[in-house]
Amino acid sequence: MRIIKRPGTGYFFSLTFLLAALIGCASHAAKMIHPQSGTTADCSASGVGFGASFSASFVENCRRTYEDRGYVGMDNLTPEQRASLARRGLLP
Repeated sequence: MRIIKRPGTGYFFSLTFLLAALIGCASHAAKMIHPQSGTTADCSASGVGFGASFSASFVENCRRTYEDRGYVGMDNLTPEQRASLARRGLLP
């Protein structure tokens, strides 16, 4: 069995891989709320190509910053917190 390599094949596959890496895109978001005041914060980012990998870490850092200030993710509210916010008309 003999393998024949066509000229330019390696270049074609390298270019295809590079384009796939550059074209990828991502969007991430997290909605936060302060249980006592009802103040909300949105952490969101999107990226294209290599920037897509940075969008997730940006949103994670934003989320952690707000959690340190007492905010909670909307999906992580306890039933008591949710009821308290709803009673005061602060639940978005």
